[in-house]
Amino acid sequence: MSDVPGLSSLVDMLHSAAEGTSSSVLGPFHISGAPPLAMGGDMRGEIDAPVLLVQGFVKDPDGKPVPGATLDIWQTAPNGLYSSQDPDQDTYAFHGLQTVGADGRYAVTTVRPVEYTVPSDGPVGEILRACGRHPWRASHLHFIAEAEGVRPLVTEVFPDDDHCLDEDTVLGGRRDLVMRYKTNAAGSFPDTGFALSGKVPDAYLSVSFDLVFVPR
Repeated sequence: MSDVPGLSSLVDMLHSAAEGTSSSVLGPFHISGAPPLAMGGDMRGEIDAPVLLVQGFVKDPDGKPVPGATLDIWQTAPNGLYSSQDPDQDTYAFHGLQTVGADGRYAVTTVRPVEYTVPSDGPVGEILRACGRHPWRASHLHFIAEAEGVRPLVTEVFPDDDHCLDEDTVLGGRRDLVMRYKTNAAGSFPDTGFALSGKVPDAYLSVSFDLVFVPR
């Protein structure tokens, strides 16, 4: 209930430092204890959907890499549900915990997250209807980034072509949290460095997004 009036997002914005990546809402569907995800590891599994390659660097405010940082990454499945909502998904489906290397780089393959609705069959739905608002969240990837000596970062990033981007029902979007998906030609997937190298003959999506910590 605190999400849809924007109260949760307001708290995040008030506590976001200007020199780092903005924080955004954690949401109710995070699951602790995600399994380790190797560099270039895959969260797509057996899902029949186009591959999305996500990579970037974890940096400090001076632009230097933060070696050893951990990234807890999670998202919706293509049916619009998180694993904690869907008994047909494995507990940690579309969840992974990756430790970056000395260069601060992270890399993972998955599928493109989809838009979904927040539960609207109770008081939250009544609030939304009274305000003439829809229950849709823009599609997004979640991150919790942590490392020694810096403030933990809880955020989510959104594609620039999502039609709900400016009307996200929990007001989670920020200017610096917008990313752009690139469509890559069939046969151009990296030959090495990923669990799916040599296994992606079709066209695929990719996105690069850097995460910047702030000091404690």
